[in-house]
Amino acid sequence: MDKIGRIKRLVESSLDTSFGGDISIVDIVVLPTQKFDDKTSEWVPDSHSIFLNLKDKRNPENKPDYHHFVSDHPSYKVEQLLEGLLGFECVVDFV
Repeated sequence: MDKIGRIKRLVESSLDTSFGGDISIVDIVVLPTQKFDDKTSEWVPDSHSIFLNLKDKRNPENKPDYHHFVSDHPSYKVEQLLEGLLGFECVVDFV
């Protein structure tokens, strides 16, 4: 299995374990990131970024415009969980 497939499985498993199936994944995109190596003057693989569209099964209308500033909003909790667990930048949006 490729690295991106493993990351997707880890995200799915983490969400199921931490939120008990209350959050479902609508769409997930994992993109490799790169950094510029000054020694070789080339872009080299660095890490990954995860973009998630999720749905809250308990409260489907739980998506205020200001959710990035609310520390108890599910998107903030999901971002913190996945960034801490995987070490990748995560962007979460509830649709």
